[in-house]
Parts: sequence; C-alpha cells; structure tokens
Amino acid sequence: MAPRVDVLLTKIDKAVETVRDHYEEDLAAQEVSDDLLYAVAHMVQDCLSALDWTANAVKVKYGRASGRSPYFPLRGTVDEFEEAIDTQIKGLRAAEPKIAAAFERHQPYNPGKEELGYLHALGRVNKHQDFTPQVREEQRQVTVRSAGGGSVSWGPGVTFGGGVSVMGVPVDPRTQRPVPHPSQTVTETIYVDWRFKHPSASVLPALEALARLVREAVEDVQSEAGL
Repeated sequence: MAPRVDVLLTKIDKAVETVRDHYEEDLAAQEVSDDLLYAVAHMVQDCLSALDWTANAVKVKYGRASGRSPYFPLRGTVDEFEEAIDTQIKGLRAAEPKIAAAFERHQPYNPGKEELGYLHALGRVNKHQDFTPQVREEQRQVTVRSAGGGSVSWGPGVTFGGGVSVMGVPVDPRTQRPVPHPSQTVTETIYVDWRFKHPSASVLPALEALARLVREAVEDVQSEAGL
C-alpha cells in the first residue's frame, strides 16, 4: 500500500475517535463546538484525499501520467460513473477492466455504499468555509409497563385520539400520555443526536461508515491495481 495513503487511512481511523469524543461532549453541552466542526472537516478532507491519491496512483501506473491529477469518481448511476472514470483515467476501462470494476464496486449507488455519496457535498461545505451542518434533534419514546411485566412503547410519530386505552389505562389526548394509574409505570426516554443538514444524516454513524467504506475502497483498488 502506498505510504501516503496508508498514513491518511490511519489518520481517518483516529479522527473517528476524536469526533466521537467531541460528539458526546457537545451533546451534553447542547452546543456544537469548534473542536467537533474542525474534526469533522478534516476527516472529510482526509477521506477525499485518500480516494483521490489512490486514483492518481492508478493513473500514473496505467494511464497517462501527464495532465492534472484525477479525482476518484463517485457518481450516482452506472452511466455517470463510466463517463467520469473515462474522463479521469482515460482508457482504463478498456485496458484494465478489472481495475475499473474495483472503482465501480465502491460507488454510492451500490447497496451498503450510500454514505460515499455524502463526501462531495460535505467537502464543498468545507471548501466554502461555512462548515455548520449539524442540527440537534430530539426523539421521545414513551414506554408503559404493567405490574405484570408487559410493556408497550411508542415514539413521536404516534398520535392518540380520545377514548384510546393502553394496557387498560386511558391515554390523555392532550398530553399523549397515559393517565397515571398505580398498576402502571410510565417512562419517557429522550434520544438526542446531531445531524447534518445536507446530506440529511446522523453525523457520527455517517462518519463511522465513511471511515470504513473509504478504507475498503482504497484497499480494493490498490489490491486490484498491484499498488
């Protein structure tokens, strides 16, 4: 594996841990910190660089070494991918179809690769120096437990009208909570998360997936290309 890309992949893995630490701190503080924004921005840039450096190494070995360095083609459809790779690394699909197929395996239109489609949007935000894509989101879940051990739960998408009962106890339509009853215990859990505005995705799971998917893409392409 090319040393520079290897270093980037290590940095990306460490960045996930850094993001996770700031993420938890900021949830507790209910405010997005500059440390979290910085960590996310640099991780996104390292992900893009790891992919692009891999594409450049392939071009140097198999394509035309002259001209500007290529970008790793990430596209939403097969046709768009084929057009992009033919532009970025001319002749690769015809001369080295197995390597081109490795690039194609790591496209966001493939199942399980969707998060790769976030990179360009997140990278553009970073380049515009307007990296404020997190929003705080709360989701409430109510759980009713009976003395006998049974339980029923519902989230914010459930709305009860008048005359509805849960496990034999009526629900107050004004509060959407069961009327207090000695035979039941009602608990309310609040799930809090930071989400990107664009793309609309939970920040930490998206970045964890990106770290994994970028490594898989780099290692697959490099293995197929003998780099």
